[in-house]
Amino acid sequence: MAWFDAESVEWKRDFGMHAFRRLIQARMDEHGYKPADVVRLSGLSRQTLHSILTDSRDTIKEMPSRKTVQVLAEALRMPADQLLIAAAEAYGVPVAAPVLVPTTTDVSDAELARELLRRAVAREESGAAGPSSLQLSHIDGESVLAVVDLRRRLLAEAAAEAEVRPGLAKTLDHLANVITAALDQAAKSAT
Repeated sequence: MAWFDAESVEWKRDFGMHAFRRLIQARMDEHGYKPADVVRLSGLSRQTLHSILTDSRDTIKEMPSRKTVQVLAEALRMPADQLLIAAAEAYGVPVAAPVLVPTTTDVSDAELARELLRRAVAREESGAAGPSSLQLSHIDGESVLAVVDLRRRLLAEAAAEAEVRPGLAKTLDHLANVITAALDQAAKSAT
């Protein structure tokens, strides 16, 4: 006769796991994967996967790279966005908070970029130092993903335009930095 039951084992296993690790472990369990299977399927190093699977903290100190999220999602046969939301939650970005304003998915990329640029210009004209105070602490997971994806696209476009149109590249890079600062601030305020 065992001194524990399945429910207590599940509870103990989940205790001390951040959302990113918990989701990866759940998908591995669902597919019957061992760490070696995930390493083989994803191409990640054993050390990287080991770091994720043995991390007992409640939060992570930095977001995993988009590539890491993508290859893990493919290996675990799941949407990358789902894994990215878990990573954002583990990082401290409140992904389940109610939306108090229209979400970023309700506006076009161009409208969002224009608003970010308007705020950046206003900040620079007022002489305020530091990154813009774009507030992301009360947006939902889908909006977090949209903002993270917009940041990725802005950085890619800035790199593509660097030689041809350096002014545009600088503006796009600045907008990406505004988003990065807002994501970092949202993560800090959630802890």
